[in-house]
Amino acid sequence: MNKPVFSIVIPTFNSLELLRRALSSALQQQGVAMEVIVTDDSTTTDIADYMARLDDERLRYFRNQPGLGAVGNWNSGLSKATGQYVILMHHDEAISGDDYLQRVQRLMDGGSDIVVSRVEVTIGDRVKPSHFTAAMKRFMLRHPSWLFFANAVGPCACMAFRRSQLQPFCDQLRWLVDVEWYYRMLSSRRVVYAPQLVVRSIHGHEGQITASLDIRRTFAADRPVVARLHPELSVRLMLWLYKAVVINAKSTK
Repeated sequence: MNKPVFSIVIPTFNSLELLRRALSSALQQQGVAMEVIVTDDSTTTDIADYMARLDDERLRYFRNQPGLGAVGNWNSGLSKATGQYVILMHHDEAISGDDYLQRVQRLMDGGSDIVVSRVEVTIGDRVKPSHFTAAMKRFMLRHPSWLFFANAVGPCACMAFRRSQLQPFCDQLRWLVDVEWYYRMLSSRRVVYAPQLVVRSIHGHEGQITASLDIRRTFAADRPVVARLHPELSVRLMLWLYKAVVINAKSTK
C-alpha cells in the first residue's frame, strides 16, 4: 500500500450497523491514498468477526481488551495514524460523496492546517435544522473560546487536520471533551470552513454517548477542569454563559 495521505480513525463500540455505514463512506473515497483505522472497544465479537471477513489493505483493525473507555479509544486510534492528514470519525458519522477526501486535500495542500466541513444531523428520518449560519461558524472558528458556549463545529468528523498538529483528547472530561479539544486544535491555526463539504451524523440511536449523560452534573464536573486548563478570561466567560443560558434552560424543562 502507498504511504497514506489520509488517516481516517473510526473508534467503535457495540454497533456493527453504524460501523458498516461509516466504513462504507470512507472506503468509497477515490483518488487519495488512505488508511482506515478501526479501534474497537466492544464487549462482543460482532465487529471483530465482521472485520476479519473484509479484504482491503487500507484497513487496520485493533480490538481493545480490556476496553479503554470512550476517550481512551479515541486517543488510541489517533496515536496509530500515519497519514499526513487525519480525520476522527465516530461510528455514527459518515463523509458524503466519493471525492470528499480529494476536495479536503486540495484545501489542505493550499496551506490550511484544519478544514471544517458542514454537518447534517439526522434523527430518524428527519434532518435537524442547523442554528448556525456560515458567517457564525467562521466567526467561532476564528474565536474558538465561543465553542464553550455553542458547539458550532459539530461532530469530530467535521474537522480534518494535519497530523503534525495532533493533540490528544483530555481524559478528565466527559461533556466538554470535544469542545475543549476543538479549542486547543483551532487556536492559532490556519482554519478554513468549507460548507460545500458535508458530514452526516446520526443522533437518537441506542448507545449514543451524549444521550446517556446527565448534562448538568457532567458540566459541573467538567467546568473546573476546563477552567484550570484554560484560565483565559474568554473561556471562563463562555463557561459562565453556557451555564446561565443552556444549563439553566435545560433544568427548567
